[in-house]
Amino acid sequence: IRFFAPGNLVSNLDFVESIFGNAGDPNLPENDAGLDVHHWTGHTGCVILAPHLTRITKKEAGLPHHDEATEKQREQGMCWTQPDELYNGGTAFKLCARDEKGVMVTIIADNYFGYCKKEVKTQISFSANLFGMAEEEHAGGALVYPSYDLGEEFSGHLHVKRLGHSFEDMVQRFGEIMDLQPEGYAVDKRYPDIIYVSEDVHFDLHSQTVSWPHQGSTQSIKLLEGKTYVRPSGYKVHLEKPPGNRSWRLIGTVAEGLICHKPCTVSGGGKSEISKPVTDAVIQGPVIVAHIKEDL
Repeated sequence: IRFFAPGNLVSNLDFVESIFGNAGDPNLPENDAGLDVHHWTGHTGCVILAPHLTRITKKEAGLPHHDEATEKQREQGMCWTQPDELYNGGTAFKLCARDEKGVMVTIIADNYFGYCKKEVKTQISFSANLFGMAEEEHAGGALVYPSYDLGEEFSGHLHVKRLGHSFEDMVQRFGEIMDLQPEGYAVDKRYPDIIYVSEDVHFDLHSQTVSWPHQGSTQSIKLLEGKTYVRPSGYKVHLEKPPGNRSWRLIGTVAEGLICHKPCTVSGGGKSEISKPVTDAVIQGPVIVAHIKEDL
């Protein structure tokens, strides 16, 4: 899809680019879809942003005269009796032309960001329908792992329910992906920031230590930011500094996730709203209240 826009609508292009990306200069060979035999579907799209065209007449837009129009065109006002009748009453509109070969050209006489985004989705859907056995985005979802604020201390044998997993059992099953250390913990071979620890592990934020019993004594390593400590059950613990200049906390994440399917509703139904984190709507900071009872 290639976009054309006047200079004052460059922000619309930036919005579309932030969602779908931008390959760059269409004249460069690496951005020529016709040369990309492995990925190009064979369909071509063009979007022209032209907010100044709201004064175009129905006749100029190619609509038939009232006498030559079909009954449906007459019902929908898609015809004209006077040559100076403005298309869509002189307000914003979208005109689209497409053929069975997969060429689609759209003129948008409006400056609304959302129409640019929706036009890309429309053209992808058009391409997917012609391509066959494909859909535009209507599948998927998210695998969600609930996380909890554990405060400043956490003990594996006190604060979570035991599930019967042990460090020895974990090493026996997954030993080939980790480097076992003599102190009784292991480091992931591919991701060294993942540390595998005992089921009886104890995290202490004040002393900045991760400790556990091992062969009759207590072993410990330093509690570090950027490291994820994984118990045999899959329960993960890491350090995090919450927004609002609050103190560091231990964050625990459960091992088993929840599959959230992509919401499906009408335009404006709120699909994007329920996919945004609640933290985006929460502002952290000090609040000064002069008269708590009166104000509440």
